[in-house]
Amino acid sequence: MRFSPMSFLLGLVAAGAVPIVSRAFRPFAVEAAALALTVVDEGRRIVAEQMENFEDVMAEARVRREEVAAAAEGEGEDEGEHSEPDAEAGSEAAVVARPRRRNTGRVRSHVN
Repeated sequence: MRFSPMSFLLGLVAAGAVPIVSRAFRPFAVEAAALALTVVDEGRRIVAEQMENFEDVMAEARVRREEVAAAAEGEGEDEGEHSEPDAEAGSEAAVVARPRRRNTGRVRSHVN
């Protein structure tokens, strides 16, 4: 194999250029990593909020289903009578506890 002065010089330039380029590239790499972490954290926050909203809807649906089932049982006992329950006697059966909402420590604005 022959010695080529041109490839030797290119090798020296590359060996000197790599540390310079890596020093210049490092801040960009750090900024890109910081941006990626920010995007991932924001994505996790959005997913957590949407999961909380979904859980709230599902809890409300369960309560509604229980109310409908309780009303259907009440209609079955009356056998066709559609009267309002007494204020004193039926009030305990008609009241269904709503699930408690979680507070994330921040105020959410609801757009109608």
